[in-house]
Amino acid sequence: MQIKRYEARSANEAIKKIKADLGSDAIVLSSKRLNGKLEVLAARDDTYENLQQSDVGKDEKKGLDTFSIIRSDINELKSLIMDFKKERGIHGELTELKETMNTLFDILGVQRNERVSSPLSKVYYHLISVGVSKERACALIEKLKNDGSMVEPENYYHALSAAEDMIKNSIASSYRNVGKKRISAFVGPAGEGKTTTLAKLAARCLFEKNLNVGIITMDTHRIGAAEQLKTYGDIMDIPVEIASDKKEFEKALNRFANRDVILIDTPGKSRGNESYLLKLKKCFATDFPLETHLVLSMTSSQESMMDAVARFDIIDYSSIIFTKLDDSSKSGSIYNVIDHTGKPVFYITDGQNVPRDLKKMDPAKLAKLIVGQDQESGLTQVSPDS
Repeated sequence: MQIKRYEARSANEAIKKIKADLGSDAIVLSSKRLNGKLEVLAARDDTYENLQQSDVGKDEKKGLDTFSIIRSDINELKSLIMDFKKERGIHGELTELKETMNTLFDILGVQRNERVSSPLSKVYYHLISVGVSKERACALIEKLKNDGSMVEPENYYHALSAAEDMIKNSIASSYRNVGKKRISAFVGPAGEGKTTTLAKLAARCLFEKNLNVGIITMDTHRIGAAEQLKTYGDIMDIPVEIASDKKEFEKALNRFANRDVILIDTPGKSRGNESYLLKLKKCFATDFPLETHLVLSMTSSQESMMDAVARFDIIDYSSIIFTKLDDSSKSGSIYNVIDHTGKPVFYITDGQNVPRDLKKMDPAKLAKLIVGQDQESGLTQVSPDS
């Protein structure tokens, strides 16, 4: 029996490697994901073939050789099983460590009564209840404890206000050295609200700022995507160009050279479609100064958001737009993403109305939105800003 390990990006690729190496009679013993790759353990039993090919009359020596091969294969299999158990053990230890760290964050943030006042404990619980990660909530509480300038730390609302200021100052650093450009592209996973957000911004530029707007759609994959934008364009009397490749994209940019603002819609793709992102990056590499906005839906999980910011990093997006805020009760994830990426947020959307449900943001407004509570009403409302 021959037993071998294979690494591949997909199951199909692994099967091709196995068949090419061990033949069509090979069997898969196990498979697992490690560091983004598929690791497959496969084997081929050629003992039977060896026995068939041997002459029965002179099999004693070959029989001994065969048993030696079997014994060797069994020992190798035992070794592989032990390795697998060790890996499972490490995985279990990492899971246990993660749970321990979560408990530690709770202890640091809440349970050391001799160090953390009750109001700060309430602030910690409030922050994690609105979606701020335990790590970041814990870090904020530690800073508040060590902030000698904080007045009335025993007052919950004052402590919450101080946490809000701290979040505002942290977010403000992401707005440094950010210049606005007249050409903006909207990228992100499918279903995040890129097209609707683009239409809202186009309407604002047209009706509130009296700017000449041009729209380019690169979404030739989703059924009805181009027609949806053309409908918006007809209503607002804004020209819409369709570009399926870099050549058409550059032609569209040249046709809109005299426009004050050019807005670009892109198709959303599933996870792992790196070829699409590379193609998009090449399209954006033009002589025209262009900024890119990553659009993320607040209805997505924190894991999905972090996955998107990592995947689209190849495009070097300049800012983030959060959509569908009206469908989410936890705005703390906004802080998690900003703190992780260091990217500013200039707009959020909280409805389908064009252009009303588009709100301009700054660090102070975002901090209020993230914390989500004030002394009087218990809920902070973010008003539109033109």
